[in-house]
Amino acid sequence: MKICAVITEYNPFHNGHLKQIEYIREHLPDTAIVAIMSGNIVQRGELAVLDKYTRAHCAVLCGADAVLELPYPWCGGSAGYFARGAVDIAKGIGADYLCFGSESGDIEELKSAAERISSKEYTEHLDSLVKEEQDTSYISLSRRAYRELYGCDIPDGANNTLAIEYLKNTGDIIPVTYKRTFPSSATAAREYYRNGLADDFKSTVPSEVLDLYESNTPISNDCIGDIVLWRLCNATKEELCGYADIDMGIASRLISSALESDTYDTLMEKAASKKYTNSRLRRCVLNILLGTTKDRLEEIPAYTTLLAANQTGCKAVKQIKKQGSITVITKPADHDGVEAQFEFSSKADKLFLIAKGLPVSKIFKNKPVIL
Repeated sequence: MKICAVITEYNPFHNGHLKQIEYIREHLPDTAIVAIMSGNIVQRGELAVLDKYTRAHCAVLCGADAVLELPYPWCGGSAGYFARGAVDIAKGIGADYLCFGSESGDIEELKSAAERISSKEYTEHLDSLVKEEQDTSYISLSRRAYRELYGCDIPDGANNTLAIEYLKNTGDIIPVTYKRTFPSSATAAREYYRNGLADDFKSTVPSEVLDLYESNTPISNDCIGDIVLWRLCNATKEELCGYADIDMGIASRLISSALESDTYDTLMEKAASKKYTNSRLRRCVLNILLGTTKDRLEEIPAYTTLLAANQTGCKAVKQIKKQGSITVITKPADHDGVEAQFEFSSKADKLFLIAKGLPVSKIFKNKPVIL
């Protein structure tokens, strides 16, 4: 059975995601669609709007064959760590294809960009700019380095950025991209959902999943605001610099901002700057809460968890377990051989459950949704 991997967050699953599944069905018939989806933490440094099993259920109701988890810390890492961790899982399951949307829609342009930013000349030039201009954001300097070396801009857009990171790591997997022209936006869908704008929300998501959304309550980082402020107000700059993506400047801003804040949103408003984006700060806060170091992020995922599947997906998972090189967990209590990574990732699930007002013991009662 051929497998097409999709790296995603489904936060929440919306009409644009449905269009992607339809695109794969049309262009890669007789191929199992296996989504590699962020767990309860997403790449922008937030708690997912809904738990991972519910989001996976939505995806299978709308045509995905199976949903496997991209566990923490990779699901909460910057673009490079997120992409590499997810592609490593795609390799581990023996995926034949990797399909992703992009603003470019031009696979050759994206491949060229991936080769360039992987080159020694680019990394050395970027490193020199970072040392010279310490008050400028890394993203701005990376774009400048690309322009100065190659006389053109790196393909812009969040999906292009992830696509380039995927292509740096795909190896033998065949990459497939399509131009994103769908008006659907996960940001808008989250905003509608969290603010109870039912009519607007219904216009952004497939009708098949409305019942699931309506029977659940969305959450956000506001739910962990008290925990975050307490942790930061009792930290030292030197301690915080031991966690991934945190330098003395970020540590100082987070601590001083926490001392003057009474909510999570206020903390982000006070700490953000041109150099330190909200997304980076949110990821740093989670790295602090969960104890995430750079070494953790640089590990290769040793496992993934089955979150949901239909009958075709079950056959694909059976094939993966027989032929793949990665452990697929179907019951959270059964994680022999991958204890260290699983237990670390479980810290993120415990945080999510506490934010949702549920007992932590629920982790070990979860099981995949099988349709």
